[in-house]
Amino acid sequence: MKYVALFMLLASLPASATDVLLSIKGNIYDTACQVDSTSQNKVVDLGQAVASEFKAVGDTGVWKNFDITISNCPQSLTLATIQLEGLRDKLHPFKFANTGTAQGLALELADRTDSIILAPESRFNAVIDPVTHTADFPMAARYYASHTPVSAGQFSSVVQFTFTYQ
Repeated sequence: MKYVALFMLLASLPASATDVLLSIKGNIYDTACQVDSTSQNKVVDLGQAVASEFKAVGDTGVWKNFDITISNCPQSLTLATIQLEGLRDKLHPFKFANTGTAQGLALELADRTDSIILAPESRFNAVIDPVTHTADFPMAARYYASHTPVSAGQFSSVVQFTFTYQ
């Protein structure tokens, strides 16, 4: 009987509601920029290194510069953003994993313009030139000792780039 009385009391209480307005905006472009053919499926050769040169965690190889370039951007676009995706190193999650046979090494990437280390899921911007309708993402890569001892073998790491535009 108590439950029926409680139900009757709750059912007789006044209900109130609030209206919420949700606005959604976006832009639709005719085309996006094109990744230059020299930047597509790019292979950056870090060269040879001697395993014994990596004596401690954090030891690094020599920076190898490379660029990712986009072109043929619509005139309405002024800024491009690149996002990096790849397998994280298990011990140093801000580095990209080595999937080759060499042990103890990870990949370290950097934005050459601002000298910022780029981790998996990081992103950075480049201004689209209003005259040439191109943008350049200057980057650098090197070996990074993620644990010791470092052993000889093949080094391999894959990084995927995703572009967004404004």
